[in-house]
Amino acid sequence: METAWIQVFVLTLTQCIAPVGKMVCQEEAVEYYFANEDDCASALVQMIDLAARADNILVDREKSDCRPGVKEARVFASAEEARSSVSPGSDVVLIDDKMPPPDFMKSSHDARLNETKSCEETDGVAPCRIGDIIIEAAAEVPKSQVWRQQ
Repeated sequence: METAWIQVFVLTLTQCIAPVGKMVCQEEAVEYYFANEDDCASALVQMIDLAARADNILVDREKSDCRPGVKEARVFASAEEARSSVSPGSDVVLIDDKMPPPDFMKSSHDARLNETKSCEETDGVAPCRIGDIIIEAAAEVPKSQVWRQQ
């Protein structure tokens, strides 16, 4: 096991929280670490939005931000070394690097998209495709009879 410096994104949220029914608030700054910048920015927006709905929380937007940083972390040479360092019975999960299974709906859509001609080739006769969108023929609606009492 070695130590290394890894890149993280630090979300700093500076807020002033007042106890319910009080007029004076206590300023505090909390930090959260994210592995990617988009997750950090999304969490910042959500936290500011959530605080805006509370009557007793004020967020200082000038002091709240996401910025890149580094954090010292333990690095293991292999999964076996990581497993051996974890105490038995602890609830630490070792993340698998395998790719998730392909999305069935997406693969089915892609297969059908490849089989379908473009609407220019079929002169607009459905089914046809425009870009990644498959145009289906309109369903025939059965005619209904309207009865009136005279």
